[in-house]
Order: sequence, then C-alpha cells, then structure tokens
Amino acid sequence: MAFLIVPSLSVSYFMYMQKYQMAILVPAYGEEPSEYPNKKVWFDASEWLSTSQYIKVSDFFIINKKYTPIDSIDKIDVLNALKIIRPLLFALDDLGSSFPELHELRNIGRINTLDLMKDKINYEYIYSEFNEESLKPTHDFFLIKFTHKGKRYELLIRRRTSDGGYMYDHFYSIYRENEWHKNNKNIMTYRDYLAGKIDLYK
Repeated sequence: MAFLIVPSLSVSYFMYMQKYQMAILVPAYGEEPSEYPNKKVWFDASEWLSTSQYIKVSDFFIINKKYTPIDSIDKIDVLNALKIIRPLLFALDDLGSSFPELHELRNIGRINTLDLMKDKINYEYIYSEFNEESLKPTHDFFLIKFTHKGKRYELLIRRRTSDGGYMYDHFYSIYRENEWHKNNKNIMTYRDYLAGKIDLYK
C-alpha cells in the first residue's frame, strides 16, 4: 500500500511549496529569448510566510503587518527629508506635458520644494518585496501623497535599505488621488487587508 501514499505526499509537498515560494526577477543575459530581459527565479520564503506577520499577495509581493512607517519630513533632518522627496523631484522632472499645474514645482529647487511640502505630504504603505541579493523582504512600497493648490496627487515609491539607512526610488508617474488603486485592483494591498478584503483575493 506504500505506493498509494506517494502521490498524496507529492501533492502535499507541491501545495507547501506553492504556499511558501516567492519570486524575484534577475537579469536574463544569455537565457532563452522568451525570458529576456529578466528571468523569474523562485526561492523558499517560509521563514517569513510561515509567521502571522506576513501575507503573500502575489509571486513577488507580500504584506508586512509590522512595516516601519516613513518618518514625517517635518520631524527629521534636512538630508533624510530630501532623500524621501527625491523620487518626487525626479517624477516632476519626468512629467512632460502632463499635469501642467505641477510644472512650477520643477523650478523652485529642492529646499524650496521640501519647505513647501512639509505640511502637505503623507504616506500609505502598499506592500513589500524581497531584496534580490539577500532574499529578505526589505523593499517596501508606499504611495507618497501630496497636495498642491488644493488638489491631491500620489506617487508610488520604493524604500530600500542602503548602508544602514534608507534610499527611495519612484515607479511610474504621478497619479491623481486614488488613481493608483483604481489601476491596480488585481492585487491586494495593506489598505485592503485593513478593510478585511483578504477573501476577495483568494
């Protein structure tokens, strides 16, 4: 009868692997053309996903229930505050002809932009991803939300650890308020988790 148990064990192992496997993208130089420019690489993330602190939301992203918030820029030194708004400055430079009402922010300088944003900016944690080298969930995504002349905007940024501190990168372009969520309804975010919408994504 032993041979009857093997398929059951195989299925159980597959389900275990599927539950705790996560993926990263690595450069696919020299690989099959279908994988260029990036190749999907799987790894065992059970160290994190077997705990109640993390929720898997896709092959690449997880929710960290105990994420570290971004410091308010009016409560930290200028250097670290500039690091936080740096992705916003780059996104403003990349606007092209979009959002003409924001173009004036591109020409007032970093310090003036920082002073302007001090009481007009906040953040929303979205989810996290794994560092490609350490395979630890140390990259956190946030929506940086800001107000200019009475209108609200948002930008997706990634916070990553670097030399004992944090660095910030921007993804895509600036959105009007709530547009990012409208365009990304297919993946659960921390806001969905807080709203009790986990079952909608199973």
